[in-house]
Parts: sequence; C-alpha cells; structure tokens
Amino acid sequence: MKKLIFALLCIVGVIACQHEEVFTPDELQAPSPMEAYMGNTDVKSTAQDFDLTPDALDEMNEILAMEGMEFRVLMAEYITANGSNEIGHTVIAKNVGNKQLGSDFVPNDARRGWSNPDVNAITYAIDQTIDAVPPFGNATAAETDAAIVRASDTWNALNCSNLNFTRNPDYGIDLGYVAAIYGYGGSFAVLADIHHAGWRDLVFAPGVLGVTFTFIWIDANGPTDIDGNGKNDVAFREIYYDPFWIWNVDGSHIDVETIALHELGHGLSQAHFGKVSIKKDGTFKASPRAVMNAVYFAPLTELQGTDIGGHCSIWGEWPHN
Repeated sequence: MKKLIFALLCIVGVIACQHEEVFTPDELQAPSPMEAYMGNTDVKSTAQDFDLTPDALDEMNEILAMEGMEFRVLMAEYITANGSNEIGHTVIAKNVGNKQLGSDFVPNDARRGWSNPDVNAITYAIDQTIDAVPPFGNATAAETDAAIVRASDTWNALNCSNLNFTRNPDYGIDLGYVAAIYGYGGSFAVLADIHHAGWRDLVFAPGVLGVTFTFIWIDANGPTDIDGNGKNDVAFREIYYDPFWIWNVDGSHIDVETIALHELGHGLSQAHFGKVSIKKDGTFKASPRAVMNAVYFAPLTELQGTDIGGHCSIWGEWPHN
C-alpha cells in the first residue's frame, strides 16, 4: 500500500451571499429534533458514533499505528446546523507529528492512480449502495445522486479553472475508508480523489451535518510536498453525511445539493469563510453570506463571490501551480 498520512478536515453545512444578512428563527428551516430519531432502526446496523474530539483523533491514530497503516489523523474541522446553539470549530489531534496543516492535490501525481495523471483530472465517486439513501426524508438514491452531480457541475463550471472534474464509477463498492478502519462498513477501496461515502456508516455529534476527511501522502520523512508549494500532498478526500437529519431535494429541511456543494468546496481544498454568530435575541448573522460559511441556514445552490474567489485562488493556475 502506498504511504499516506491521514489528515482530517471535518466539515459541513453552509450557505451564501456577498452582503450581511440576518435571519430570524421563523425564517430558518430548522431541522427536526434529534429525539424524534431515537430508537429508529432504519439506519444501517453498522452505523456508529464518531466523536470529533482531540482524544478521539488520538485514538484513531493509535488504531492506525497498531494496524500498521501509515496514515495519521491531523485535524477535524466541523460545522453545526442552525438551532444547535454552537458554531463549529477546528479540532487538532495532540499527537500528529508534523503540524503542517495546509494540503492540496498535486498535478501529474502518479501516486493518484485512480485519477489519470496524464490529463490532470480531479475525480469523484458516489456510493451507490444502500448508503446512498438517507434514512429520513423523501430523497431517493437517484435524487441524491443527481443533487451531488449538480453540485459537482457547479464547481466545474467556473471559468477561472480547468478542473476537468470527472466522475469515476463506484463498481458497486461500499465506499468509506474512514468507516472501514473501525469496521463500521465502507471499504479500503480508493476509487477517486473525492469519495461521497453516503449517509449510513458514521453518526457524528448532534448538530453536525457532514464531514470531509483529508488523506495526505507521506514517505520515510513524513508528509510529502513533491511540488514544493509548501502544502501537504493530498491523496484523496472522503465526505460523509450524518444520517440523523431529514434530508430532501425539494428545498425543505436539509438540502442535499447545498450541503454537497459546501462539502465539495472542502474537497477542492477550500476552507470555511465568513463570520457566523448567534445574537442574544435568537437571530443568526452571517457576514458575508457564502456557500463556504460554517453554518447551514437554508438551501443555496449558487456560488457567491467569496466562494468563487477562494476557488480561483487555489485552482486558477491548475495544472501549472
């Protein structure tokens, strides 16, 4: 197995707009309470809790070491939904060795054999097993698949970059490298630069909508930077959607396309942007509003100026950066 290091970026939820906007609770599409889901058995039996804490990340590093896997968890960046009374933040593992946090894909990287290095395509794959169907809501596997494809097409359509964002087949494999480490489902197959691992392997803390994990390459000296850009070399990324929400594609509750668009922003190396705060009167404030905000307010499937600017600053020179 090629040597990777497991860096962890955890992320989710989000919306957009260039100007400051304030939302009252009545205007927000708040999710149903977690209590409504307790005891429901319609989630795949392997679904397990995954704690986003420094101790949990250290424990995962210990498991990876015991299994002889040359990956390590670096960080977890997560976001909460509106109504959770908490804004997401970054969790750093205590024992990660090299503290370099920046990471990006490398052009012409032959190590990423699942993506043709000769054409420098960035690839994605979508789990087509039962994981593709959210347990709650009315979204079907076909509808969630189409929503993720639309989100992918939105990023690919930006004319400042030439991602050649291409979908790879999933071959009927249960995607989910992180889940497989713990035996929670998934598999150790890597089929694309970005995996959409679905809804039914991992359950995160209340308030978390989705998580993006980043794996980076290492060699005998630690994290690699073969293109000399000062960033760790990304091997692949993996996106999970928390099952304990009502997911739909009709603009109600939690919108699949909106969250996929946000998570793909992380998959394409972009961080959260903008300030989100909860005021004493219960209103939510986003300044400026953007797809890459750290909180989900309501459906938003159009990239805003800050989202586009962030993307272009990363990918504008690809594949010559």
